[in-house]
Amino acid sequence: MSKTIRGFFFAAAMGMLAVSCNNSSSNGPAPGQGTVAGVVTDATSSGNLAGVTVTAQPIGSGASSTTTDANGKYSFTFTIDSTSSAQLTFHLSGYRDTAIVAPLSSNQITQLNVAMARRSQIIGGTGSGIAQTVAFLGAAPPEIQVKGVGGTETTTMTWEVRDSLGLPVDITHAIQLVFTIVNGPGGGEFLSPVAVTTNSNGQAIMTLSSGIRAGVVQVVATGTVASGTVSTSPVRVVIDGGFPDQTHFTVAAHLYNLPILGTMGVHNPISVLVGDRWSNPVAANTTIYFSSTAGVIEPKVFTNSDGQGSADLISGNPAPLGVHAAPVNGTRPSGDGYHYIAAKTVGQAGISVQDSILVLWSGPSIISNFAPGSFNIANGGSQTFTFTVADALGHPLSSGTTISVIAAIPPPPDPTAPQNVVIVTFGLGGALTLNDVLVPGPGATQFTCKLSDGNTELVDTLGTRTTLTVFVNGPNGQASYTIDGLVH
Repeated sequence: MSKTIRGFFFAAAMGMLAVSCNNSSSNGPAPGQGTVAGVVTDATSSGNLAGVTVTAQPIGSGASSTTTDANGKYSFTFTIDSTSSAQLTFHLSGYRDTAIVAPLSSNQITQLNVAMARRSQIIGGTGSGIAQTVAFLGAAPPEIQVKGVGGTETTTMTWEVRDSLGLPVDITHAIQLVFTIVNGPGGGEFLSPVAVTTNSNGQAIMTLSSGIRAGVVQVVATGTVASGTVSTSPVRVVIDGGFPDQTHFTVAAHLYNLPILGTMGVHNPISVLVGDRWSNPVAANTTIYFSSTAGVIEPKVFTNSDGQGSADLISGNPAPLGVHAAPVNGTRPSGDGYHYIAAKTVGQAGISVQDSILVLWSGPSIISNFAPGSFNIANGGSQTFTFTVADALGHPLSSGTTISVIAAIPPPPDPTAPQNVVIVTFGLGGALTLNDVLVPGPGATQFTCKLSDGNTELVDTLGTRTTLTVFVNGPNGQASYTIDGLVH
């Protein structure tokens, strides 16, 4: 099956072009060969230009030339390994030379049409003036990958030196450009060559090769002229990370205990962080596939430049009950309410990179097992109580749930009479907030509080009627439970 790729082309100023990559056909190039062909026209009249000299210089190969026919057509066919590129130069007397970097792909035709601009006339002679500015024409491709992962490791960068009229300097006014990396990830990336003298088109072409770290590389081109120096602002090339690596693959839930049992349409983010074997974030737009044994989850996401992505788990059928629940697995939480969410992608050599997390769907709040069910506390004494806060399956409630214990006594008939005092000991100031936990037990579903007589100087023989109430409020809803007794 033939492949379609994206091409990047950079032309000298005032030159226009149209480009497309066509799939192979019966008269296209054979596997292992790539063709670039097109029509050259006058940019002003749109007439076809015959006799244009077209020189092609594939990277790593020798140059070849041809001329356009009476209809302005030209064609080159090259032997290539997979995907490569070539610089094409178009020359015709009276027109400005135009240089373009075009991709070459096996078994494909790259259609490259060029409109050449007539050469501007300069009063007092022909040719250009001295160098005044340096323009960056582009990088092909504009993004590369870290070294050693099988991706494209080198990009071709094209620069153009221009005179005060904006014309590319000719060979008489050629200067040497020196290239410098002023900022980068520091993984061994390098430029080659570091100094190039501009050609007859005023252009200098060099390459940037990646190292083992992903990030943004900034390159500056500087040249020396009689009046001083000319240079560019830093230009950027992105080095993407390599293939996803199992060691650097992380799946996490925004909440592991999700208050969604018995509900529909509630969204909860499930996130991934994906790195390559060098600990770099993988290339942006790496596809991560998700699956869930309960509810509905977005099937795939694309990582951002930090190697991160997020998919929403949406509550609904099937609920994590019965066959859709996590199977019993030793001492790990399992059974009704629990289920797995998996994330998967493809690493180097097609190896699967994947991981899963266990989450819990918790239901409405229930207070139960309050003991003892009443109390009769002596003067200066205390009573300890135990109770359970959980859902109907006995699982912990979701993060952010607040549990409060409050004791109250009625006001005395005589406001001037001595009044008994009760003290509650529970959490911090009588309340605590649950964390994001999956496993039931002390501090998660089982709790203890103490009620004490706080006025030992008052001898209350009959006892003061006192109520003790537990309040629950949070994502799983509200609940309360009250008992009463006497405090002396």
